[in-house]
Amino acid sequence: MITGNAPEYIRHTFKVKSELKSYTVFELVEVVGNRNLLTELLRIERFNGKSNTSNVNNYLRLRTRSNWNKSDLITGLRPTQKECLFYGDWLKSDNSETIKKTLLLFKFSKDSKTLFIDVYRGFYPNHKGILQNIIDTY
Repeated sequence: MITGNAPEYIRHTFKVKSELKSYTVFELVEVVGNRNLLTELLRIERFNGKSNTSNVNNYLRLRTRSNWNKSDLITGLRPTQKECLFYGDWLKSDNSETIKKTLLLFKFSKDSKTLFIDVYRGFYPNHKGILQNIIDTY
């Protein structure tokens, strides 16, 4: 999906599957263009302070193994000035082992039962103004 001059992103739509006090499990219900870049299940969990990250209350964990605790922690959800909108970055290597940073934007419905994740594969703004322009389009 392309929006004006903004870079291409793939939108993933998730619905709540289960909730506990410390995390919420979401299940994939739709991907624009059928190009799933995430996992069928993912978890948004409380940040437990085990890294040097700041300004983050929640983390994204993809279901990459049979045990949630051994599955991949991807990024913290950093707040924006817009209600229910967060951003993060995903450090991922491609086939040549080059590490690329990917922008993720998280938009929760007002009731928090639906989560949209836009994955800007291989793109991360190198200037805060560019990131702000993308956020402003939401």
